[in-house]
This record gives sequence, structure tokens and C-alpha cells, in this order.
Amino acid sequence: MNKYNSLYAKNNPDRFNAVAAKRKAAKLQATPKLTKEQNVEIQRFYEEAAKLTKETGISHHVDHILPLQGNEVSGLHVPCNLQILTGPENASKGNKFDFTYENESWRSP
Repeated sequence: MNKYNSLYAKNNPDRFNAVAAKRKAAKLQATPKLTKEQNVEIQRFYEEAAKLTKETGISHHVDHILPLQGNEVSGLHVPCNLQILTGPENASKGNKFDFTYENESWRSP
């Protein structure tokens, strides 16, 4: 999948750049004013995902529990809306949120 995405981006820079710009704009729009501690906490998610990827050899992503550009609901780029998933888990989730009662990812600990 990574090879396909890389090849697609190389062969379609205009489309790839448009999608990347849209995502960046949505992320900026979905990011409220954060405290220094919240910014550090967000950075830790990305560091942990990179560490897990390196240790396991399996790609890990930082996922927004409530997607930034969801069809039914949109979340914010804040620490309580982040989780670490493997690449395949994140890809299968897509830009969706499971509203069923069994989905506990959105509940406070």
C-alpha cells in the first residue's frame, strides 16, 4: 500500500498536494488554542507511534477518534481525541466513527 501511495503521489502531484492542503487546513481549523502541556501531550502521541513503529516493524499512526472531517461528526485536534493504531487498523477505520455502545474509545477513563 505504501508503494502504491508513493507512486500515486509521484505521478499525481497536483491531486496529492490538493488533498494534503485540504487535510492541513482542516487540521488547523480543528485545533483550538492549546496549553503548552496539551501540545507536549500531542507530541508524545507522535513520538510513541514512531517508537512503536521502530520497535515492532509495524507502521503505527496517530488517529483522531472523532475524525477531523467526519460525515456525521467532526472532532478536534486535541489530546483526548487521539489514539495510536496500527496502520492497517487506521486504514480500515477510515474517516468514520463507530457510534455503537460497544465502542468504548470515546468514553472517559
